[in-house]
Amino acid sequence: MKPTNHDSLLAIGVSLVMAGLVLRGFARTARRDRARRKQHQLDERTSGGAELNRQLDRSPAWLERNLGRIANATLLAGCLATGAALLLT
Repeated sequence: MKPTNHDSLLAIGVSLVMAGLVLRGFARTARRDRARRKQHQLDERTSGGAELNRQLDRSPAWLERNLGRIANATLLAGCLATGAALLLT
């Protein structure tokens, strides 16, 4: 039995929703870890090391900064695909 466009679109939509939810969890954990690292580095900053100050001033990687946006976009795309599949019935 060959899957129809409706079934394929529904499967893709549900998969994207699940991937978006998982990515949101990763983003939340990454934000929490980044805040803990920054707090730990601020506590150690009292030593006044120049190398530590340089590490603290460095901005996080692009993926670490934008993981929440990617997760929300994936979740939204999944919701749209699922909604379109339900409308095709």
